[in-house]
Amino acid sequence: MTAAARAYAQPMTIVASHEGRRWALFKRRSRSTAIFVIGLLLDMVCVMNVPGSAEFLPASESSPKLTTQGTLLVLLAAACWATVFYRDRAPIVVAIAGGILLMVGTSYVLALIGAYRLLLRYPQRTVLISTVTTLAVAFFVGREMLTGWGHAFPWLLARDGVGNDPKWGITSMTVAVFSLGVTAALVAYRRARVEASLSRVRVEQLHERADALGEQLARQSERERIARDLHDALGHRLSSMALAAGAFESQAAGAPIDPALAEWARLVRRQAHAALEDVRGVVGGLRLEQGETFARPVSMRMVGQLLADLRSAGQQIEAYVVVESIERVDPLRDAAAFRVLQEALTNAMKHATGSTISVTVDAAPERGIRVRVINALVLSTSHSSSGRVGIAGIRERAAAVGGTAWIGPHEGHFLVDVSLPWQ
Repeated sequence: MTAAARAYAQPMTIVASHEGRRWALFKRRSRSTAIFVIGLLLDMVCVMNVPGSAEFLPASESSPKLTTQGTLLVLLAAACWATVFYRDRAPIVVAIAGGILLMVGTSYVLALIGAYRLLLRYPQRTVLISTVTTLAVAFFVGREMLTGWGHAFPWLLARDGVGNDPKWGITSMTVAVFSLGVTAALVAYRRARVEASLSRVRVEQLHERADALGEQLARQSERERIARDLHDALGHRLSSMALAAGAFESQAAGAPIDPALAEWARLVRRQAHAALEDVRGVVGGLRLEQGETFARPVSMRMVGQLLADLRSAGQQIEAYVVVESIERVDPLRDAAAFRVLQEALTNAMKHATGSTISVTVDAAPERGIRVRVINALVLSTSHSSSGRVGIAGIRERAAAVGGTAWIGPHEGHFLVDVSLPWQ
């Protein structure tokens, strides 16, 4: 996707998201309004359950008339049913309001709605909530069957104002059992949906973890292959060079030969051994798991030995090295600084053989880490390819730890100037 396409698609995505939230909010409010209206109309009829709330005319010649008590109960029902708008955020309020209507004697529908929301909110208290709800509904039905309460059913079903017929008590019990069963079924359905959603999330997480492990195994396999190739190829050549230098050193020790040449052979052997150790270190690092560290990391503590070895080999080096609080530096940046200096010196010796190399290493917590290597600018193409690889490696090392690198000709010299953060 082009930048223009991304810039166009992003606002559309935001608008769609806003529209989706608005539509969800509209549906939620519409559902709450419908529940409120239907529930209030039901309880306006069920007000007749309460003795003294309605006047039933003989022979059911007309609809019952509400008394002052009935009117007050209707207003109470309206106030209680208004809590359905907060059933998601405060289900306990809905349950209390439903309990009030249940105890007053209008209906237990709002109490069932509150119990439903409480069962979804507190699944660990299922037994307690279910028991209290069942007992409350049983109390409501028993009161209708054994007392003068419960005139709403006869009037709703047969326009009969007399509620003492046993068939109406059986009907009330049947409706109560059915209502409790529907509530339990809805709770089980919603919980099953939640469990299914959680299961899908877990499966997706397991798939992602499996993919990550697969990628990690593939990277580890590739590191093992690189480590084997590096060890077999470069390790063999360095070992052969070290053996040859050792044999030459042994012959020089028992023969009349220039002592400088013997020292040179000793230096070559020592450098070959050091290079072989570096190769083993790199191989070991390639074979490490993520989060592990190699036993012998390089550090700016080794700068002095590095410069001493190059001077012993005859290289002219002017060095200014100031390293403070080396134990507090980040190990990654410590190693990166040393490798940058090592590669810059290798590049300088390769392209400006015999010239003086100026080295500056300044590292301190308040100043950060700075490595500068300056050598004579020699226009040569004999090592142009390897030089580009070394320069690219320096830039990559610096960028990997959040540093900067300036490399190129400067006032008749070739300059490598690298700055790394302390932490």
